[in-house]
Amino acid sequence: MRLIHIAATTAAVLATIAATPTPAHAELAISVPFAATSGDDCRYGFTEGTLTWRFGTSPLPVRAVAVKGRVADRPLPADPAVPCRDDGLFSVATFTAFLADRAVDRDARRADNGVTSFEFVLGADSTVSAIDRVVVQVCRHRPSSTVPAYCGRAVDYRIPPVATP
Repeated sequence: MRLIHIAATTAAVLATIAATPTPAHAELAISVPFAATSGDDCRYGFTEGTLTWRFGTSPLPVRAVAVKGRVADRPLPADPAVPCRDDGLFSVATFTAFLADRAVDRDARRADNGVTSFEFVLGADSTVSAIDRVVVQVCRHRPSSTVPAYCGRAVDYRIPPVATP
C-alpha cells in the first residue's frame, strides 16, 4: 500500500512539473568537463571539474561561465605509495575567460599537498560583455615567489555548439 502511495505522489509531482510553463526567455546553460595538469612526470598538480556556459536569451553571447571543481597538489595524504616526494612547491590552477584575444576575467585557486574544492563564476562582473573561451592552466610555485617555477600546457575550452530551433 505504501509503495502505491509513493508511486502516486511521484506521478503527481512529475505531472505538475511537466505542466509548469517555462518562460520563453529562459537561460540556456551547457556544462562540459575540464582538466589540466602541471605537465611533469609525477603529475604533481592537477585540476578537474565542469565549466557551465551560461547563454543569454539567445544562444549568443555567453555572458558567464560557472566553474566548479577541484585543484590538487601532490603528494596527497591519501596517495598510497606514490613515487612523488614533496618538492616544496604548491600548485595553482588559473582560469582565464577571453573574448577574442582579450582576457576579460580571471580567477585562480591553489593547493599545497592536498585538495581544494572551488566554485565561482567568470564574467559575473557587469563589465564583461561576452566570453568565447576559457583557458585552464596549472602552474607550480615556490613559496617565496609570485612567478611560477613551471607550468603545464594551457588547455583551451571554446563555447560548446548550441543547436537552435
